[in-house]
Amino acid sequence: MSAGSQARAPGTFARARSALRSPDFSLLLACRLASQLADGFFQAYLVAEIVFLNPEGHSTAAGVAKAYALLVIPFSVLGPLSGVLIDRWSRRRILLATPVLKAAAVVVLIPLGGTSIWLYVPALLVVSLNRFFLTTATSSIPSLVADQDLLMANSMSTVGGTVVTFVGIVVGTKLVKPLGATSVLWAGAALYLLAGFLATRIHQPLRAVRPDASVRAELSRVFADLWSGAKRLAATPVAAGSITCISADQFLVGFVTVLSLVVFKQRFHQGVGSYGNIIAAGGAGVLAGTLTVGLFEERMEKPRIVAVAFALAAVVCLAVAPDIGGVTILLTSFVLGLTFAWRKIPVDTMVQEAVPDRFRGRVFAVYDITYSMSRVAAAGLAVLLIPRVTAGWLLFLVGVVYALLTPALPVWVRRPQWAELRFYAGGRADEVPRTVVFGGEEAPVEVLASWIEERDGERLRRFRLRTEADGVIQLSAPETGGPWRIERGAGPAERG
Repeated sequence: MSAGSQARAPGTFARARSALRSPDFSLLLACRLASQLADGFFQAYLVAEIVFLNPEGHSTAAGVAKAYALLVIPFSVLGPLSGVLIDRWSRRRILLATPVLKAAAVVVLIPLGGTSIWLYVPALLVVSLNRFFLTTATSSIPSLVADQDLLMANSMSTVGGTVVTFVGIVVGTKLVKPLGATSVLWAGAALYLLAGFLATRIHQPLRAVRPDASVRAELSRVFADLWSGAKRLAATPVAAGSITCISADQFLVGFVTVLSLVVFKQRFHQGVGSYGNIIAAGGAGVLAGTLTVGLFEERMEKPRIVAVAFALAAVVCLAVAPDIGGVTILLTSFVLGLTFAWRKIPVDTMVQEAVPDRFRGRVFAVYDITYSMSRVAAAGLAVLLIPRVTAGWLLFLVGVVYALLTPALPVWVRRPQWAELRFYAGGRADEVPRTVVFGGEEAPVEVLASWIEERDGERLRRFRLRTEADGVIQLSAPETGGPWRIERGAGPAERG
């Protein structure tokens, strides 16, 4: 074998095989896939019971809103809090207990129906426990694979779980009509029990290292961290604009999903299988978008990729609006899935690049909440609008909003970042700053350079500073006084 081939990085399949050589990781992956396949069946059951099999109790839009609220709100709210308990309990026991408890809750659901208010109690338990299960599974991976296999193991776990959930939803919705919703629920319960059994086969104890602080103190810290992340996000235009745009996109995707279900059910009299068709078309679009987004990276900047995605979504929605049919709805779902990937992947990268590492966890926790809750808000708006406005006009309005969003991110990322400098003795021209305040955080600075510069007839006072966490940053302000504008830095550290 040549030296060149020895140095060549291993391919994807070789890296996957390397990660799967860990028996415990293989068991964890199988446990997660079984549980998330059951999640897909469970979601198919909820949509069938709440939306399609109980037409007398509420409108289709209201049913979807209830299903979204049930699936999304507990998942979003519990997300930032789950780590507090996961860091205190045995992770292997969580991986065992949560699927078993979900199976028990699913069995309790079987005699209930969409007309029963008690449907929501075990359903909420299933969804809430799922957040703990997925977070525990993800946090356990570093203990089960070598460092060089961690990226591949995370990818296999996350992508594989997402794919099997889609499969569970599509297959589950197709089985409701021939076998009944109860049969789908029994299949989900069996898969949850299988996941619990697989967890018992993991040999690593996955014991938690108990923090010194109390649960109350840890929860207080979580809320403080969320507030800190929100302040940092608000002070970083690139990250704030990116998250706002992708959350708006999720709002519109959620609205179109509700609208599509209403059209399939009420105009075309389709059953729950139509929901599976919508999910399958959107999932195929997401897969295609994920595979093709790399083609744009060398040709245009990330904000422009997002703008192109918004523009294509706008064109398709506006074109389909005058003639909504079964095929055009599925085409719209595919295109929205395709362009979603073209937006989401650049946005995630831009947020990562704009926010220092020590803030990323907090910022992404805020991101997760706003992103997830957007669909719930969309379903709520759909309940109000769908009975009053025709489907064609609603899809036309969605297309208009997508068109208005097209230039939003390229414009937003050019907005300036502002900071406050605090001086040793009041900030006169002969003094130097001692700290910089940015995003609610005050940090000491070392002055590397200072000078006066004239630009467009205005004299600017400039500093180049170094902070321990953010590296080198450069700021300027009018010599006569005014806010300090960050010209570079205050993102990932620029070491100089």
